Amino acid sequence: MAKNNLTTVTEFILMGFTDHPKLEVPLFVAFLSFYLVTLLGNMGMVILIQADVQLHTPMYFFLCHLSLLDACYSSVITPQILATLATGKTAISYSCCAAQFFFFTIRASTECFLLAVMAYDRYVAISNPLLYTVVMNPRICWSLVAGAYVCGVSGAILHTTCTFTLSFCDNNQINFFFCDLPPLLKLTCSDTINIEIVIVFFGNFVILVNALVILISYLLIIKAILRMKSSGGRAKTLSTCVSHLTAVTFLFGTLIFMYLRSSSGKSLEEDKVVSVFYTVVIPMLNPLIYSLRNKDVKAAFKKITGRFQVSQSIPTSCTEPMAKRNLITVTEFILVGFSDHPEPVPLFLVFLSFYLVTLLGNVGMIILIQVDAQLHTPMYFFLIPLALLDACYTSVITPQILATLATVKTTISYGHCAAQFFSFTICAGMKCYLLAVMPYDHFVAISNPLCYNVAMTPGTSRGLLARAYVCGISGAILRTTCTFISFCYDNKINFFFCDMPLLLKLASGMTQSEIIILFFAKSMFLANVMVILVSYMLIIRAILKVKSAGSRAKTISICTSHLTTVVLFFGTLAFMYQRGNCDKCLEKDKIVSVFYTVLIPMLNPLIYSLRNKDVKAAFTKVTSKLQVPKGCNCG
Repeated sequence: MAKNNLTTVTEFILMGFTDHPKLEVPLFVAFLSFYLVTLLGNMGMVILIQADVQLHTPMYFFLCHLSLLDACYSSVITPQILATLATGKTAISYSCCAAQFFFFTIRASTECFLLAVMAYDRYVAISNPLLYTVVMNPRICWSLVAGAYVCGVSGAILHTTCTFTLSFCDNNQINFFFCDLPPLLKLTCSDTINIEIVIVFFGNFVILVNALVILISYLLIIKAILRMKSSGGRAKTLSTCVSHLTAVTFLFGTLIFMYLRSSSGKSLEEDKVVSVFYTVVIPMLNPLIYSLRNKDVKAAFKKITGRFQVSQSIPTSCTEPMAKRNLITVTEFILVGFSDHPEPVPLFLVFLSFYLVTLLGNVGMIILIQVDAQLHTPMYFFLIPLALLDACYTSVITPQILATLATVKTTISYGHCAAQFFSFTICAGMKCYLLAVMPYDHFVAISNPLCYNVAMTPGTSRGLLARAYVCGISGAILRTTCTFISFCYDNKINFFFCDMPLLLKLASGMTQSEIIILFFAKSMFLANVMVILVSYMLIIRAILKVKSAGSRAKTISICTSHLTTVVLFFGTLAFMYQRGNCDKCLEKDKIVSVFYTVLIPMLNPLIYSLRNKDVKAAFTKVTSKLQVPKGCNCG
């Protein structure tokens, strides 16, 4: 045993899906669908509660936090599952496993405490409805939520510290699809039975105490209901508890099945199915549970979706009372970005030329990398999705511009505007994350060139790319859902496509949503810029260790193309979105937006080819094959 304690486990192997190699693609599609529906449902619920004044009550305040927890809960597990299925890489580092376990435990514990708080909230609402908002005032609500979070974080710290101070022997294979407590405890070779007792005791304590609070609350609720004389009042009161009871039954039922039954009766395959249910399916179902039988949520949803329908009459002013203004429907927008340029033909030819060159350059780059074996390296692997994103990026905007200039039709339907904004935001978000991934690849190549292909395996590269895609799609769903809620009478966009700043200027009643959009946009921008800066600081540190001046110059040349792309793209984004509002800067904004939506996608293939010897050599090799040999007798 002394020898086993010296064994160091640096990574774990997740064997949860290795039994079903033929099901990897269907499972990937299924889990991705579940994850996107979970994010859309829970963030939609948060936005719905924030946007509708009728839902600003203690019950929906707690439901808002439950939805946030469910979105985070699934995000701790599902991206890892998707990366494993997409790349076939089943290894997870010791630290990543500990981090996943820690955040998963925070979400699970906090949700248990929050469901107990919600049961108490239902009791107060039913037992004393007249004083409900007085008893459950904002201060009390925030204190209860804060208490749930503090208990959840404290439990997660205890769980994680106790679990990852245990010794792990040579066997590092976890027959599960994430780092959960039971399979981790099976791997330990430590004699610290006392620590295991603490872990199991506290886990059972959290489940049983919260279950007891919920049980007592519902016993008091039943007692209060039995005092009611009207059968209609009883039925109505009971209906307010159905959603919460369903959520409690699902979560606590699966947790008890997983963690409170004896190990002798456990079946590993059953545990896998049940864990998928409570980590992936339940967070997806909760928004449905709280909306299908909830008249307030359905009314709020109809109120918002009703704004998307065609209105028979449009008021002449947006200065009317809010109650009347909520009925205003905008069914289309008018793009007036080129209205001050009466000669559309020159602009049409210019944009058409840019678009064709962009498609030719980016598609050509993809084909070149695919056909030349010398370019089958991680660096050029990331260059393929970058070229693909640039082609898609400009294809979202330029065809609309060309159609406007050719037909002089400046209107765009509400649905088409939302679709354009969503697609554009996906491409922009993915590109930001991808440009942050690429300097990490350069750092690995420069700091440890001999182990470059070992460190940046195809599985690792695909995993990084999958994370960029998931982050881009998630951000696009959040920003589009928050943006397209309510618009006033003015539907003229003084721009040539549906961009966020111009849409927010037209929006009405968007204070909370606007804060969410701007916070997320700035966070995403700054996080990616920080990753790029840190990567290049490490690259500079590695370059300074190189003794040969020639080697330094060669190493720096590797990063020149990427740095140029980063400066152009992030520079224009910073100019457009990170500065304050400026009504007088609209013409400058138009020029800058043309630069980053049309010109940059066209320039990127040139940037990555003009100073790149490998790309130029591959291009020369391909073009030489297309030339007719001099001695060829074609007659």
